[in-house]
Order: sequence, then C-alpha cells, then structure tokens
Amino acid sequence: MSDLSVKELMVPVEDYASVPLGASILEGILALKEAQHREFREDPERHRDRAVLVKDAQGEVVGKLSMWSIIGCLEPNYHRVKGGAASSMAASRIGTARAMVEDVMESSHLWRSRLRTIARDTAHLKVQDLLHEPRKKELIDENSSLETAIHQLSTGHFMSLLVTRNNRIVGLLRLVDVFDAVCRMISREDVRAAVDDGNSSTI
Repeated sequence: MSDLSVKELMVPVEDYASVPLGASILEGILALKEAQHREFREDPERHRDRAVLVKDAQGEVVGKLSMWSIIGCLEPNYHRVKGGAASSMAASRIGTARAMVEDVMESSHLWRSRLRTIARDTAHLKVQDLLHEPRKKELIDENSSLETAIHQLSTGHFMSLLVTRNNRIVGLLRLVDVFDAVCRMISREDVRAAVDDGNSSTI
C-alpha cells in the first residue's frame, strides 16, 4: 500500500502536551485546552490534539489522558463499569453495543443525576486514577508500516496509538494523521488512473 512508516506520521513526545501522574483532572483538562489554543495560533491548519500524555517522576510517558477518559470519569460508577459490568464478556452476553450502553446507563442512573453534581464529586480524582497500563494493541513500534497502523487503529477503534522505540514511548500516532495519509494516496491513485485513461483513449 505505502512505504510510509509510523515514525513519519507520529507526533513526537516533545511536541505533545503532557502532565505528571499526580496532576488533577482539572490540570489535565487545562493542559489539553491550552495545547489546542497554542496549536491554532501556531498553525490553524493543524489538527487539534485530543489527548494529553502522562509522565512519571522520571519523565517517561506511561499513558495518555484522552477526551474519552475524562468524559468517562463523569460516570457515577466509573470504577465499577471500568472493570466490571461493562466488560467485553458482558457485552457479548448482552448481544449488541446499544443494549450494553443502555444497560450501563440504566444501572448507573447517569442521566438521572445532575451533571454539575457529578462533576463536583469527581473533582478530587487525579490523572493517575484514570490511567491503565497500555495494552499491547495500543502500542506500535515506530518502524511499523502504515498497513500495520491501519489494522491496529481500525480493529481497536482507537483514536491514537502510543509509539514505541526500544520499549520506550516516543510519540503518538493519531488516527487523523493516518486518515490524511490514506486520503493523499487515494487522490494520487485517482489522478494516475485519470491520466492512464486519457492516454488509452488517444491510442
């Protein structure tokens, strides 16, 4: 498909917003919003970041705080849902994704609670409370091919993957950047096909 590697498409760690493990959820949110504003000022055409990298005391990236994880912590039974009722095994028993979501919402009474109260009650959470150790399918080596990246992103329905070099996280591969690369490839093939058709019609 392409000779592009993950290394050529990723955003390096140093170019991405980050917060320490001990930061509060609010600090994580503010770091993300500030990064988005800065990106817009510096390059209005650049896609906005949708996550903040999280670093340990040694400055090593240990995970990411995404929009999904921030929204997820507003779930009243977040920790129960995270590890219990909404597991993949439960989902398979329920049968459909919609049924699973409806079941979780019904049991937790998410929409029966006042969102302001929920937000207040979760304000004490730290970034580390929302993190999980990155799973193998969320990690990708920097020398992996574009095809491999597409496979991992699509099968896992991820918005981004953590890029590794010698088992260290060195960047983030965003779905939007992979999508742009694929679109450019399709456009080039479309132009090439049009040229080929034009040449054949003159023969």
